[in-house]
Amino acid sequence: MSRLLSLAAVLALLAVPAAAEVCNVKVVTDASPDYYDMPSMIRSITGKWPTTAEKCWAMFYWNHIARRQTAPMHLHGLDLADPIRQFNDYGFTMCSTIAGINCSIFDAMGLKTKYWDISLHTVPEVEYDGRWHMYDDSMSAIYTLCDGKTIAGVADIGKEGACEASGGRTEKGHIARYHCLTATSARGFLTGADCMRSLDEESHCFNPNALKYRTYYYDWDRGHRYILNLRGNEVYTRSYKSLGTSPAFYVPNNGKDPEAANTRYRIRGNGTRSFKPDLTAAALFANSRSAIGATGVKAIEPSGVQPSQAGQPGEIVFRVEGANVITALVIQAAFARKSDADLNAIAVSTTNGLTWKEVWKNDKTGETKDTIELLEPANGSYEVLVKVSLMGKAAASDAQLKSIAFDTTTMLNSKTQPKLLLGKNTVYVGVGDPTQSIVFWPDLQGNAYKPFVVDEKNVATKKEHPGYMGVVYAAKPNEEAYLVFKMDAPADITRVTYGGRFYNRAPRSHVDLLHSFDGGKTWKQTCTLTETKPPWDVIHYETVDSVPAGTRSVLLKYLWNSSAAGTDACSIYAVRMEANYRPADATFQPLEVTFDWSEVQKDRSLVKRSHTQLVEKAPVRYTINVGGYDLPIVNSLRVSLPKVIHEKDLREGMPRVGYSDGKDAGGEKFVYRWVSYGKNLAEGKPYTCTVPSEKAWGSGDPDGKKLTDGVVGPPYAGGAAPGPCALWSKGKNPIVTVDLGKPESCGAFRIHLTAGWPWWDALKGEVKDKVEVLTSTDDKEYTSQGFFDFDLRWKDIPINHMMPDDETAQGYVFALFTKNPPKSVDARYVRFRITPERMLCVSEVQVLDFIKFEPFGLRIALPDDDLPKASLIPTRPRGGENRVDVGAADHSSPGGSVGMSKSPSSETDLRREWSTGGAIPNAKAIIEEQEAAIGRLKPSAAPAKP
Repeated sequence: MSRLLSLAAVLALLAVPAAAEVCNVKVVTDASPDYYDMPSMIRSITGKWPTTAEKCWAMFYWNHIARRQTAPMHLHGLDLADPIRQFNDYGFTMCSTIAGINCSIFDAMGLKTKYWDISLHTVPEVEYDGRWHMYDDSMSAIYTLCDGKTIAGVADIGKEGACEASGGRTEKGHIARYHCLTATSARGFLTGADCMRSLDEESHCFNPNALKYRTYYYDWDRGHRYILNLRGNEVYTRSYKSLGTSPAFYVPNNGKDPEAANTRYRIRGNGTRSFKPDLTAAALFANSRSAIGATGVKAIEPSGVQPSQAGQPGEIVFRVEGANVITALVIQAAFARKSDADLNAIAVSTTNGLTWKEVWKNDKTGETKDTIELLEPANGSYEVLVKVSLMGKAAASDAQLKSIAFDTTTMLNSKTQPKLLLGKNTVYVGVGDPTQSIVFWPDLQGNAYKPFVVDEKNVATKKEHPGYMGVVYAAKPNEEAYLVFKMDAPADITRVTYGGRFYNRAPRSHVDLLHSFDGGKTWKQTCTLTETKPPWDVIHYETVDSVPAGTRSVLLKYLWNSSAAGTDACSIYAVRMEANYRPADATFQPLEVTFDWSEVQKDRSLVKRSHTQLVEKAPVRYTINVGGYDLPIVNSLRVSLPKVIHEKDLREGMPRVGYSDGKDAGGEKFVYRWVSYGKNLAEGKPYTCTVPSEKAWGSGDPDGKKLTDGVVGPPYAGGAAPGPCALWSKGKNPIVTVDLGKPESCGAFRIHLTAGWPWWDALKGEVKDKVEVLTSTDDKEYTSQGFFDFDLRWKDIPINHMMPDDETAQGYVFALFTKNPPKSVDARYVRFRITPERMLCVSEVQVLDFIKFEPFGLRIALPDDDLPKASLIPTRPRGGENRVDVGAADHSSPGGSVGMSKSPSSETDLRREWSTGGAIPNAKAIIEEQEAAIGRLKPSAAPAKP
């Protein structure tokens, strides 16, 4: 129901100017993971699962949702492998990209991991429970050993084997052919892949003679976090679909819209962010809320800015932020300029003010309004500084800024935005540290890094990133090399986090991280990388919390020394730096959070609704109830600081919050279902068919065995899909009668349909074919068990069924239960009466003794859920000889390390997150204690598989 703002909220809004900044805003729901940073993602996905196997399955599931198999996003010369950056902004990955992402995540979870090349494919592997396990999020495939429970490792999947599933027959690739959990059937096709991919094809991928464990290279990265800060008069709306196809709506991938390679995936969404700074004296200068810096200017009445003195230039700087990656920036400004001697100009910086580019200069006199549309250099950045320069030659008032506003377009991954489900949804809104952030993530190829550095020595770079080693290296061996970056903040710095991805294989070589808070007079070394054992693909970050009071500038030094003649044997892949500082006014202000969605009705029509919540304090939880017949389509999420409420608003009635139509749909929380299938009583049994199959596109059934051979066709239509199928055109109405050989207890029936032509999608209600099932004990009298329902809904798809990348059901296995469930029907003969309305393909008909559905919650942990402190597996350093101060893992900082050691120092303010590998004292006892604590959560039913 809608409601009025509380009196307390009204007074709060009236009392405090709406220009204060609310920092690190987080909006998540219990329907999808928290993708704000790596620790949050891991906690939300795995925190409520008691065993490592279940944690890894949950991560596999959500990584299947978060990306699509297509041309990978390529940035700074590398395929983007930072999980948080990919999942928030992009989602375009291929096998090597998602394999590296999974390695990064498993490593951050504290697990040992491996990166494999296998016959033109790449997969990750993770160790737990004393063995290795493979999770292929490129093909959305996992396999078990013959026990049907233990997730198989890379070496298991392609080797020779035999069991009851193959009839005792020994075959190469036995696990791949017969024990895939995400396939249509044994010897069938993957259900969650990008195209038709048979298990036979997969078995060849895992050929034991073609397995290459990349001991030296993991193709991973991490360090990014999602930063959403809001100021007064600022609104950010994330649309869950693309808003356009012009270059203003995307970050180019090799010069093109990354969506263009596979428009069917509908990955890209767009955000729109508007900010109109308050140019009154109180907003600008009392607390410097609207601008981050101003020199030589003063406010004018009633609003605006002009130089402080005639003939002297003045400047005012505004910060424009994206949260998601920026694709375009539009500046709308109004100026006054009396003569040609006076100056109005705008410049922008994507290097935190280290370099500037003029983008507009007023060539008119009088009052001027103009719109400046920017792609470069804004495109691809996360923040842009906008500097307005003013100079009145004869009088200060001859050059004025009357108003300015910014409209920013961002790019986002539509698959990972906060979701809503049917019924009750819990929304969490919180705020993090009351700090703003400056982030450097420079491209290190060629000379692209130079605008970010203030000093360098003995540095060489490659024009293009080699991929399998770093791109920045020492020009001369056995000589010190370094890069120094400078980060200036408009207020006191509170924390610095810096590090990156490194490469060190040369004996006696090292990479050091150092920082200085006094302009380089003194340096503190926080860690050094000396380990030269593979893997040489190393991620490490350091966080410095104790920053001297009043510090507004920090120097960050990456120093290395290569002892090898091939100096790139000690090099740097990528670096990331973040400085947090206190905003001028971090007083919490009420937030408005609006979800907009469309409810799907039974007739597939859509009813658009929205819900607005006034968040008067944070953190807070509230409920959104969603109606409709199927899972809703979420259109957008808007977050803003509401404007000050004036007396006029009070007289006319307070703004309404709550549901847009004033109606609460109610309902219980939607719970997915896990499906288990019984024995297929029809497999291998003879059948008759009244109409012979046609032979188009490789289809046909000359031996009368295809429909019960146990091989279910692909989840896609067209192309090679008819190969394993029988095919009939409209008007040819076959009756397929299966003889089970003896009376059996039949609990359910299944049929796989595809095409042929046209390629109807059951999820769109397009399938017009009809199939009726009839049963008999004597082949004389038949009883109808009803018609298959081909009107498929998202809510009916089992959670353990991986949908294909294009999210269609053009090839799908439909189920029909007996008339009186849960009772089964005794029958020897089962008849499928098929009425095609197109060129219809059928690959398999099945008779099962049972199909079992069980409630299955995905157990998303919200940030304020009370979880045991031991809800994550402990991080462990790799290698027995690494000189590492292990300590307790701190999951509040990004990254991890391999072979990093703390330098001799008295500092105690460094937070480290160490990566995986090797053993630590009492590790087994620690893990057992943590898992016992997690077990006390008493979670809902765990998955049957794995």
